[in-house]
Amino acid sequence: MSSGFMDDTASKKGIRIIAPDRPGIGLSSFQENRSFLDWAKDIEHLANHLELKAFSIFGLSGGAPHVLACAYTFPDRLRNVTIVSGTGPHDYNGKLKGVWFPVKLMHWFAKSKNDKYLRSFITREYEVLKEKPDKRLRQLQKFLPKSDRKLLKENPSYGIEFIKGSLEAYSQGIEAVVQEWKLYVMDWGIPLSEISTHIDLWYGGGDKMAPKYRGFHYHDILQDSKLHLFEKEGHFSLIRNRLDQILSTMVGG
Repeated sequence: MSSGFMDDTASKKGIRIIAPDRPGIGLSSFQENRSFLDWAKDIEHLANHLELKAFSIFGLSGGAPHVLACAYTFPDRLRNVTIVSGTGPHDYNGKLKGVWFPVKLMHWFAKSKNDKYLRSFITREYEVLKEKPDKRLRQLQKFLPKSDRKLLKENPSYGIEFIKGSLEAYSQGIEAVVQEWKLYVMDWGIPLSEISTHIDLWYGGGDKMAPKYRGFHYHDILQDSKLHLFEKEGHFSLIRNRLDQILSTMVGG
């Protein structure tokens, strides 16, 4: 999901969004043997280049471990840390509780020593997004929770933006997506219980891609966190319907 839709709301609050592409995504060059902690090094280097002494970080869905890597690596530079509908670590009971079956499949394929099935699944996903976007939108309308279906039905442009943003992940092929899925199901190398900075956690009770149980897990293991749970929101509706509130919390408003 692209961060572009956030810009209007952020600008009104005086927030400047800086959204670098992850390696192999969009215009960024692919790098083998990456880790989430490498992302923290990238962000610290970028912040130094932009002469940003302190800043806030925001991670949506798969962005969660990237944000946590930063919170672990350079907590003293962070004003606010926010995770919205974030994926969870691989190694706790209930990791896949409440997860939509296709997403479960991705986890199982990613954990396999042979990545044939993962590559096949990701390739088919890319082909559908590229060649049959209407089919993907119909599937989302059929299987997503009520709040997400309602959002996409009332705002068709949101679905189109999602498709376009998803296609950016494949601008340079599937290698970065394959690597990142493998990272999600490995040891992240981030000792979550040692992260001391405050983290705001935002989850929707109807989310089948990043269920609320992941928010519960983070809230239990992190030293300092606040869980914002909206039982009627889903993976897409939470960030769209609650964006103003999320950004206001980030700036202390």
